[in-house]
Amino acid sequence: MDARKILKRTLSGTALAGTLALLLVWNSGSAHGLVLVSALALVLAAAVFELSRMGRLRELELLPALALAAGSTIGLACAARARWIAEGQLSERGWSLEEALAGAHAGGYGQAALLALALAAGVRALELALGRARFLAWLVGLGLLVFVLHEPLSAGSRVLPAALLAAALLLGALPAVLAARRARELAACAGLALWLAPPLPFLFSLYGFHGTAGLVALLAISKIGDTAGYYVGTSIGRHHPFPRISPGKTAEGCLGSLAAGTAAGGACVALGLLPGDLFRGLLAGALVNLAAQSGDLLESLVKRRVGVKDSSGMFGPSGGLLDQLDSLLLSVPVAVVLWPWILPAIAGSH
Repeated sequence: MDARKILKRTLSGTALAGTLALLLVWNSGSAHGLVLVSALALVLAAAVFELSRMGRLRELELLPALALAAGSTIGLACAARARWIAEGQLSERGWSLEEALAGAHAGGYGQAALLALALAAGVRALELALGRARFLAWLVGLGLLVFVLHEPLSAGSRVLPAALLAAALLLGALPAVLAARRARELAACAGLALWLAPPLPFLFSLYGFHGTAGLVALLAISKIGDTAGYYVGTSIGRHHPFPRISPGKTAEGCLGSLAAGTAAGGACVALGLLPGDLFRGLLAGALVNLAAQSGDLLESLVKRRVGVKDSSGMFGPSGGLLDQLDSLLLSVPVAVVLWPWILPAIAGSH
Protein backbone atom coordinates (compact mmCIF):
# COMPACT_ATOMS: atom_id res chain seq x y z
CA MET A 1 0.00 0.00 0.00
CA ASP A 2 1.13 3.58 -0.68
CA ALA A 3 3.30 4.89 2.21
CA ARG A 4 1.56 8.27 2.08
CA LYS A 5 -1.85 6.62 2.49
CA ILE A 6 -0.55 4.59 5.44
CA LEU A 7 0.79 7.78 7.06
CA LYS A 8 -2.51 9.63 6.53
CA ARG A 9 -4.46 6.74 8.02
CA THR A 10 -2.09 6.62 11.00
CA LEU A 11 -2.40 10.36 11.63
CA SER A 12 -6.19 10.35 11.38
CA GLY A 13 -6.37 7.36 13.72
CA THR A 14 -4.07 9.09 16.20
CA ALA A 15 -6.20 12.24 16.10
CA LEU A 16 -9.34 10.20 16.78
CA ALA A 17 -7.65 8.38 19.66
CA GLY A 18 -6.52 11.69 21.14
CA THR A 19 -10.02 13.12 20.90
CA LEU A 20 -11.42 10.04 22.60
CA ALA A 21 -8.82 10.27 25.38
CA LEU A 22 -9.80 13.91 26.05
CA LEU A 23 -13.45 12.88 26.16
CA LEU A 24 -12.74 10.18 28.74
CA VAL A 25 -10.75 12.63 30.87
CA TRP A 26 -13.65 15.08 30.69
CA ASN A 27 -16.11 12.33 31.58
CA SER A 28 -14.06 11.27 34.62
CA GLY A 29 -14.74 14.70 36.11
CA SER A 30 -18.44 14.78 35.22
CA ALA A 31 -21.36 13.87 37.45
CA HIS A 32 -22.21 10.17 37.11
CA GLY A 33 -20.96 9.84 33.52
CA LEU A 34 -23.21 12.52 32.02
CA VAL A 35 -20.58 13.49 29.43
CA LEU A 36 -20.21 9.87 28.34
CA VAL A 37 -23.89 9.12 27.85
CA SER A 38 -24.36 12.42 25.97
CA ALA A 39 -21.41 11.71 23.68
CA LEU A 40 -22.63 8.18 23.01
CA ALA A 41 -26.05 9.53 22.02
CA LEU A 42 -24.49 11.99 19.55
CA VAL A 43 -22.16 9.39 18.03
CA LEU A 44 -24.97 6.86 17.67
CA ALA A 45 -27.22 9.45 16.01
CA ALA A 46 -24.47 10.27 13.50
CA ALA A 47 -23.81 6.56 12.86
CA VAL A 48 -27.49 5.86 12.23
CA PHE A 49 -27.69 8.74 9.77
CA GLU A 50 -24.54 7.59 7.97
CA LEU A 51 -25.83 4.01 7.72
CA SER A 52 -29.20 5.13 6.36
CA ARG A 53 -27.43 7.09 3.57
CA MET A 54 -24.89 4.40 2.70
CA GLY A 55 -25.02 3.14 -0.89
CA ARG A 56 -28.20 1.30 -1.82
CA LEU A 57 -29.58 1.74 1.70
CA ARG A 58 -30.37 5.34 0.79
CA GLU A 59 -33.14 4.08 -1.49
CA LEU A 60 -34.83 2.13 1.33
CA GLU A 61 -35.34 5.20 3.55
CA LEU A 62 -34.62 3.32 6.79
CA LEU A 63 -33.82 6.39 8.89
CA PRO A 64 -37.11 6.55 10.89
CA ALA A 65 -37.02 2.88 11.91
CA LEU A 66 -33.29 2.85 12.71
CA ALA A 67 -33.52 6.16 14.60
CA LEU A 68 -36.30 4.84 16.83
CA ALA A 69 -34.37 1.64 17.51
CA ALA A 70 -31.27 3.63 18.44
CA GLY A 71 -33.30 6.11 20.50
CA SER A 72 -34.83 3.28 22.51
CA THR A 73 -31.44 1.90 23.54
CA ILE A 74 -30.07 5.35 24.40
CA GLY A 75 -33.22 5.85 26.45
CA LEU A 76 -32.52 2.62 28.30
CA ALA A 77 -29.01 3.82 29.10
CA CYS A 78 -30.40 7.11 30.45
CA ALA A 79 -33.05 5.29 32.48
CA ALA A 80 -30.44 2.90 33.86
CA ARG A 81 -28.24 5.88 34.76
CA ALA A 82 -31.13 7.50 36.64
CA ARG A 83 -31.86 4.25 38.45
CA TRP A 84 -28.23 3.66 39.39
CA ILE A 85 -27.96 7.20 40.81
CA ALA A 86 -31.26 6.85 42.72
CA GLU A 87 -30.20 3.50 44.20
CA GLY A 88 -26.66 4.66 44.96
CA GLN A 89 -25.08 2.07 42.66
CA LEU A 90 -23.28 4.54 40.41
CA SER A 91 -20.74 5.71 42.94
CA GLU A 92 -17.06 5.44 43.83
CA ARG A 93 -17.38 1.77 44.65
CA GLY A 94 -17.42 -1.01 42.10
CA TRP A 95 -20.37 -3.32 41.50
CA SER A 96 -20.48 -6.91 42.58
CA LEU A 97 -20.89 -9.60 39.93
CA GLU A 98 -24.44 -10.29 41.12
CA GLU A 99 -25.40 -6.61 40.86
CA ALA A 100 -23.90 -6.33 37.40
CA LEU A 101 -25.67 -9.37 35.99
CA ALA A 102 -29.00 -8.48 37.64
CA GLY A 103 -28.77 -4.91 36.37
CA ALA A 104 -27.89 -3.70 32.91
CA HIS A 105 -25.27 -6.19 31.74
CA ALA A 106 -26.11 -9.61 30.32
CA GLY A 107 -29.86 -9.42 30.90
CA GLY A 108 -30.15 -5.74 30.06
CA TYR A 109 -28.25 -6.12 26.82
CA GLY A 110 -30.56 -8.89 25.66
CA GLN A 111 -33.61 -6.75 26.45
CA ALA A 112 -32.16 -3.78 24.57
CA ALA A 113 -31.36 -5.92 21.54
CA LEU A 114 -34.88 -7.36 21.52
CA LEU A 115 -36.42 -3.91 21.81
CA ALA A 116 -34.26 -2.45 19.03
CA LEU A 117 -35.08 -5.32 16.68
CA ALA A 118 -38.81 -5.26 17.39
CA LEU A 119 -39.11 -1.49 17.10
CA ALA A 120 -37.17 -1.28 13.85
CA ALA A 121 -39.04 -4.17 12.23
CA GLY A 122 -42.42 -3.03 13.51
CA VAL A 123 -42.03 0.59 12.40
CA ARG A 124 -40.63 -0.41 9.02
CA ALA A 125 -43.43 -2.90 8.45
CA LEU A 126 -45.97 -0.17 9.18
CA GLU A 127 -44.20 2.18 6.78
CA LEU A 128 -44.35 -0.43 4.03
CA ALA A 129 -47.97 -1.20 4.78
CA LEU A 130 -49.04 2.45 4.90
CA GLY A 131 -47.07 3.80 1.95
CA ARG A 132 -46.25 7.47 2.38
CA ALA A 133 -48.24 7.89 5.59
CA ARG A 134 -45.02 7.77 7.60
CA PHE A 135 -46.29 10.18 10.19
CA LEU A 136 -48.46 7.37 11.56
CA ALA A 137 -45.48 5.04 11.80
CA TRP A 138 -43.56 7.75 13.64
CA LEU A 139 -46.53 8.30 15.94
CA VAL A 140 -46.80 4.62 16.84
CA GLY A 141 -43.03 4.35 17.31
CA LEU A 142 -42.84 7.41 19.53
CA GLY A 143 -45.80 6.12 21.53
CA LEU A 144 -43.92 2.88 22.16
CA LEU A 145 -40.85 4.84 23.18
CA VAL A 146 -42.80 6.93 25.70
CA PHE A 147 -44.46 3.76 27.01
CA VAL A 148 -41.04 2.23 27.66
CA LEU A 149 -39.17 5.23 29.04
CA HIS A 150 -41.64 7.39 30.93
CA GLU A 151 -40.12 6.31 34.25
CA PRO A 152 -36.82 4.69 35.31
CA LEU A 153 -36.86 1.00 34.61
CA SER A 154 -36.26 -1.96 36.81
CA ALA A 155 -34.82 -4.88 34.86
CA GLY A 156 -37.42 -6.18 32.44
CA SER A 157 -40.33 -4.19 33.91
CA ARG A 158 -41.35 -2.43 30.67
CA VAL A 159 -38.90 -3.53 28.00
CA LEU A 160 -40.46 -6.92 27.34
CA PRO A 161 -44.09 -5.66 27.16
CA ALA A 162 -43.05 -2.92 24.74
CA ALA A 163 -41.11 -5.38 22.60
CA LEU A 164 -44.10 -7.71 22.51
CA LEU A 165 -46.37 -4.81 21.49
CA ALA A 166 -43.96 -3.88 18.69
CA ALA A 167 -43.87 -7.52 17.59
CA ALA A 168 -47.68 -7.60 17.53
CA LEU A 169 -47.71 -4.52 15.30
CA LEU A 170 -45.19 -6.21 13.05
CA LEU A 171 -47.35 -9.31 12.74
CA GLY A 172 -50.38 -7.17 11.97
CA ALA A 173 -48.53 -5.46 9.12
CA LEU A 174 -46.98 -8.62 7.68
CA PRO A 175 -49.73 -9.32 5.11
CA ALA A 176 -48.76 -6.09 3.37
CA VAL A 177 -45.05 -6.94 3.21
CA LEU A 178 -45.04 -10.58 2.18
CA ALA A 179 -43.64 -9.87 -1.28
CA ALA A 180 -40.11 -11.25 -1.54
CA ARG A 181 -38.41 -7.87 -2.02
CA ARG A 182 -40.23 -6.26 0.88
CA ALA A 183 -39.67 -9.24 3.15
CA ARG A 184 -35.93 -9.01 2.50
CA GLU A 185 -36.05 -5.28 3.14
CA LEU A 186 -37.81 -5.84 6.45
CA ALA A 187 -35.25 -8.44 7.50
CA ALA A 188 -32.41 -6.08 6.51
CA CYS A 189 -33.89 -3.27 8.60
CA ALA A 190 -34.24 -5.52 11.66
CA GLY A 191 -30.72 -6.90 11.22
CA LEU A 192 -29.13 -3.47 10.84
CA ALA A 193 -30.94 -2.20 13.93
CA LEU A 194 -29.79 -5.21 15.96
CA TRP A 195 -26.22 -4.67 14.75
CA LEU A 196 -25.96 -0.91 15.29
CA ALA A 197 -28.39 0.24 17.99
CA PRO A 198 -27.48 -1.55 21.28
CA PRO A 199 -23.62 -1.64 21.40
CA LEU A 200 -22.72 2.03 21.86
CA PRO A 201 -25.26 2.80 24.61
CA PHE A 202 -24.04 -0.25 26.50
CA LEU A 203 -20.55 1.19 26.74
CA PHE A 204 -22.22 3.08 29.57
CA SER A 205 -23.10 -0.25 31.16
CA LEU A 206 -19.44 -1.25 31.00
CA TYR A 207 -18.60 2.08 32.62
CA GLY A 208 -20.99 1.20 35.44
CA PHE A 209 -19.06 -2.01 36.12
CA HIS A 210 -15.41 -1.09 35.46
CA GLY A 211 -15.44 2.70 35.30
CA THR A 212 -13.26 4.82 33.03
CA ALA A 213 -10.41 2.32 33.32
CA GLY A 214 -12.61 -0.39 31.81
CA LEU A 215 -13.55 1.84 28.88
CA VAL A 216 -9.91 2.68 28.22
CA ALA A 217 -9.03 -1.03 28.35
CA LEU A 218 -11.78 -2.04 25.92
CA LEU A 219 -10.90 0.69 23.43
CA ALA A 220 -7.17 -0.02 23.74
CA ILE A 221 -7.60 -3.76 23.16
CA SER A 222 -9.89 -3.18 20.18
CA LYS A 223 -7.76 -0.53 18.49
CA ILE A 224 -4.32 -1.98 19.27
CA GLY A 225 -5.37 -5.25 17.68
CA ASP A 226 -6.89 -3.43 14.70
CA THR A 227 -3.75 -1.33 14.18
CA ALA A 228 -1.40 -4.30 14.54
CA GLY A 229 -3.46 -6.33 12.09
CA TYR A 230 -3.35 -3.48 9.58
CA TYR A 231 0.43 -3.07 9.71
CA VAL A 232 1.22 -6.79 9.79
CA GLY A 233 -1.18 -7.40 6.93
CA THR A 234 0.22 -4.62 4.74
CA SER A 235 3.82 -5.66 5.52
CA ILE A 236 3.88 -9.45 5.24
CA GLY A 237 0.31 -10.49 4.43
CA ARG A 238 0.12 -13.02 1.60
CA HIS A 239 -2.93 -15.19 2.25
CA HIS A 240 -6.45 -13.79 1.85
CA PRO A 241 -9.01 -15.95 3.70
CA PHE A 242 -12.03 -13.70 2.98
CA PRO A 243 -11.70 -12.64 -0.67
CA ARG A 244 -15.45 -12.14 -1.20
CA ILE A 245 -16.01 -10.13 1.97
CA SER A 246 -12.78 -8.25 2.65
CA PRO A 247 -10.20 -8.82 -0.10
CA GLY A 248 -7.55 -6.77 1.70
CA LYS A 249 -7.68 -8.76 4.94
CA THR A 250 -4.93 -11.37 5.32
CA ALA A 251 -4.47 -14.39 7.56
CA GLU A 252 -1.15 -12.95 8.75
CA GLY A 253 -2.87 -9.71 9.70
CA CYS A 254 -5.60 -11.58 11.58
CA LEU A 255 -3.03 -13.55 13.58
CA GLY A 256 -1.02 -10.40 14.27
CA SER A 257 -4.15 -8.67 15.46
CA LEU A 258 -5.06 -11.57 17.77
CA ALA A 259 -1.56 -11.65 19.25
CA ALA A 260 -1.52 -7.89 19.84
CA GLY A 261 -5.07 -7.80 21.26
CA THR A 262 -4.35 -10.69 23.62
CA ALA A 263 -1.12 -9.05 24.80
CA ALA A 264 -2.99 -5.75 25.24
CA GLY A 265 -5.43 -7.50 27.60
CA GLY A 266 -2.53 -8.73 29.72
CA ALA A 267 -0.96 -5.26 29.66
CA CYS A 268 -4.23 -3.71 30.84
CA VAL A 269 -4.13 -5.99 33.91
CA ALA A 270 -0.46 -5.15 34.53
CA LEU A 271 -1.23 -1.42 34.28
CA GLY A 272 -4.20 -1.68 36.63
CA LEU A 273 -6.83 -0.85 34.00
CA LEU A 274 -8.44 -4.27 34.45
CA PRO A 275 -8.64 -6.38 37.62
CA GLY A 276 -7.60 -10.00 37.99
CA ASP A 277 -4.49 -11.98 37.12
CA LEU A 278 -2.51 -12.14 33.88
CA PHE A 279 -4.41 -15.15 32.52
CA ARG A 280 -7.77 -13.40 32.98
CA GLY A 281 -6.42 -10.33 31.21
CA LEU A 282 -5.09 -12.36 28.29
CA LEU A 283 -8.41 -14.20 27.98
CA ALA A 284 -10.39 -10.94 28.11
CA GLY A 285 -8.10 -9.44 25.44
CA ALA A 286 -8.37 -12.48 23.14
CA LEU A 287 -12.18 -12.57 23.33
CA VAL A 288 -12.50 -8.85 22.62
CA ASN A 289 -10.03 -9.07 19.73
CA LEU A 290 -11.87 -11.97 18.09
CA ALA A 291 -15.13 -10.03 18.43
CA ALA A 292 -13.48 -6.87 17.04
CA GLN A 293 -12.15 -8.72 13.99
CA SER A 294 -15.57 -10.29 13.44
CA GLY A 295 -17.13 -6.82 13.66
CA ASP A 296 -14.75 -5.54 11.01
CA LEU A 297 -15.66 -8.43 8.72
CA LEU A 298 -19.37 -7.90 9.33
CA GLU A 299 -19.12 -4.23 8.38
CA SER A 300 -17.19 -5.21 5.25
CA LEU A 301 -20.01 -7.59 4.36
CA VAL A 302 -22.62 -4.84 4.83
CA LYS A 303 -20.61 -2.41 2.68
CA ARG A 304 -20.18 -5.01 -0.06
CA ARG A 305 -23.92 -5.73 -0.05
CA VAL A 306 -24.82 -2.05 -0.41
CA GLY A 307 -22.09 -1.30 -2.96
CA VAL A 308 -19.66 1.04 -1.18
CA LYS A 309 -15.95 0.88 -0.30
CA ASP A 310 -16.15 3.13 2.79
CA SER A 311 -19.16 4.02 4.90
CA SER A 312 -18.46 7.68 4.04
CA GLY A 313 -15.54 10.05 3.44
CA MET A 314 -15.78 11.74 6.84
CA PHE A 315 -12.25 10.76 7.93
CA GLY A 316 -10.53 10.79 4.56
CA PRO A 317 -8.38 7.66 4.01
CA SER A 318 -9.74 6.15 7.23
CA GLY A 319 -13.28 6.09 5.81
CA GLY A 320 -16.42 7.06 7.68
CA LEU A 321 -17.72 6.91 11.21
CA LEU A 322 -18.88 3.29 10.91
CA ASP A 323 -15.42 2.35 9.64
CA GLN A 324 -14.06 3.60 12.98
CA LEU A 325 -16.79 1.93 15.06
CA ASP A 326 -17.01 -1.42 13.28
CA SER A 327 -14.84 -3.34 15.75
CA LEU A 328 -16.83 -2.01 18.73
CA LEU A 329 -20.17 -3.17 17.36
CA LEU A 330 -19.35 -6.74 18.37
CA SER A 331 -16.60 -6.23 20.98
CA VAL A 332 -18.91 -4.19 23.25
CA PRO A 333 -21.52 -6.97 23.54
CA VAL A 334 -18.75 -9.50 24.25
CA ALA A 335 -17.22 -7.30 26.96
CA VAL A 336 -20.58 -6.39 28.50
CA VAL A 337 -21.77 -10.00 28.68
CA LEU A 338 -18.53 -11.91 29.33
CA TRP A 339 -16.21 -9.60 31.26
CA PRO A 340 -18.29 -9.73 34.46
CA TRP A 341 -17.76 -13.52 34.42
CA ILE A 342 -14.02 -13.25 33.72
CA LEU A 343 -12.95 -10.15 35.65
CA PRO A 344 -13.88 -9.06 39.18
CA ALA A 345 -15.20 -5.53 39.65
CA ILE A 346 -12.78 -2.90 40.93
CA ALA A 347 -13.73 -0.98 44.07
CA GLY A 348 -13.36 2.72 43.39
CA SER A 349 -13.16 2.17 39.65
CA HIS A 350 -14.85 5.45 38.74
